[in-house]
Amino acid sequence: MGDKKEITDYYEVLGVAKNATAKGIQMAFRDLARKYHPDVNRDPGAEEVFKTLVEAYLVLKNPDKRDGLDAEIISSFCKTVSRSGKISTPAKKNFPSEFLRLLRS
Repeated sequence: MGDKKEITDYYEVLGVAKNATAKGIQMAFRDLARKYHPDVNRDPGAEEVFKTLVEAYLVLKNPDKRDGLDAEIISSFCKTVSRSGKISTPAKKNFPSEFLRLLRS
């Protein structure tokens, strides 16, 4: 069995829709960051949650990185059937950013 890279859905991490605006992403991040910041939340695991939130925010606030994430998510769900009848997942596609933005709207 081949290694399958698990894609982190940063939209889910921040609890926003895939068509969320930059302002919506920022507001969701700020709310969650206040809740899980290590200086505020002493629960075990809060620091890891906070790091994941920061990572999600850094990806989603950058249009190029967000397009890359969307392309990975789309590719992971696009299955193709080879001539032998085996199902395989295609390699990451280079979807045009205009196409990805249309999907978010």
